[in-house]
Amino acid sequence: MPTRIPQLIRLLHTGSQTGQTLCERLRISRPTLSRLMNACEREHPGFLCQIGAARSTRYAWAKPDGQHLDKPRKIPIYHVDRQGVPQLDGTLTVLEADEYFFAACDALRSGDDNRYPDGWIRTHYEGIPWFLQDLRPQGYLGRALAQQLSRQPTFVDPSLPEHIHHWNDDQMLRVITRVGNDLPGHFLISSGSIKRFFTLSPTTESPAIDAEERIHAYAQEVLNLMEGQWIPYSSAGGEQPKLVAHIADGPIRSRQVIVKFSPPAQAPSPADQRWCDLLITEHHALSVLTEHGIPAAHTELLHGSDGRWFLESTRFDRDGARGRLPLFSLRSILLEAAGDLPGWVSAAEILYRDKLIHQDTLERIILLDAYGHFIGNTDRHSGNLSFTLSDRSDSAQFDLAPAYDMLPMQYAPEAQGALLPDFRSIQAYPIAHELVSMAQDLATLLWSNVAQDSRLSKSFREMAITHAENLFR
Repeated sequence: MPTRIPQLIRLLHTGSQTGQTLCERLRISRPTLSRLMNACEREHPGFLCQIGAARSTRYAWAKPDGQHLDKPRKIPIYHVDRQGVPQLDGTLTVLEADEYFFAACDALRSGDDNRYPDGWIRTHYEGIPWFLQDLRPQGYLGRALAQQLSRQPTFVDPSLPEHIHHWNDDQMLRVITRVGNDLPGHFLISSGSIKRFFTLSPTTESPAIDAEERIHAYAQEVLNLMEGQWIPYSSAGGEQPKLVAHIADGPIRSRQVIVKFSPPAQAPSPADQRWCDLLITEHHALSVLTEHGIPAAHTELLHGSDGRWFLESTRFDRDGARGRLPLFSLRSILLEAAGDLPGWVSAAEILYRDKLIHQDTLERIILLDAYGHFIGNTDRHSGNLSFTLSDRSDSAQFDLAPAYDMLPMQYAPEAQGALLPDFRSIQAYPIAHELVSMAQDLATLLWSNVAQDSRLSKSFREMAITHAENLFR
């Protein structure tokens, strides 16, 4: 029997398998397989995982913990509620062959505290579970984190690549278990993240920034980020330069923000000026939505002494100093619901068909997609639309989060900054819907507001005038 244990382990290293498949490949009977598994568990306690029950049962092998090779790698998964109290959701076991076993706590399975669609919290996942996909470091802050960690190779993993696109799932999990205490949404990964959540919270070692001191504080944070003196513990996505902060608006009121920033204004290049234009336009684009009753991120523009613009956006996945709310990108939901990544409207139709969103959510997505089209937002990908868990009692569905990252990206400088896109006319929206005319009216208002804002460059205001005139016809 002991000689067959290595054979069993080698088979399970290729991925989870049914008992029948293991019997056939090992050429043994079911009773013999049962005895073999019992012996394997005694020799390697905790590594053999049983997934499912009855005929659907599969068996898998856990990866060893990096610091304790004789123990399986198990990661506790927590969420932080609106009161700032961490709650254990379950334990994620990292399996061989990029598979995962999730043992949910009773509260999560019952749905009393978290209303997930039926069947979406499973025990077995091929790849990182959908609800953790958005925690992957990405964009500007993700690259800054990777570069900083490469200068401290022993902090997480000496073999960690310098570029986040080269991280595999296992390396990504190692990073967020060590430095992921300010992830998007409400999840915290590992007990270490819980400790950092309290030790690095705004009420202890990192006091909130007084609202009156924001401009100076943001300027200093930018310098720290540029000089590599600050580790961005957040994985907030997006390619535009940004930082995260906690603001005190008074003795008892505070909020957490994401702050995008432009290049400084001293002798700006054409590309630098264009990014300033886009940052200011994003503020206008979101403000137009808010003023017309369409939920969007609340933003404020601040101007630094060096001419740098800061676009401060209050986070809607945070509540005060500690509280957090669930947030899932359209991308993560689609990977679970559909397996592919269509555009916003096609994706919304799939979610509505599957009773994952309500009709009013579908219509709001159509409105936002059309609005984005008319303002030249060519960056309407599945990471720029997000959802929260519904608090409606009629069904377990997703509600649309406020709009964000809404700006005319068709005018963004090319990757190297050498080329600036010229004026591009906006074509008719390709989908017929009664909300399209409303979206066009909102876009006309946006371009009109931009055309009248003297903070933008003359060339950009001239393009805005033409867009407003064309849409008004």
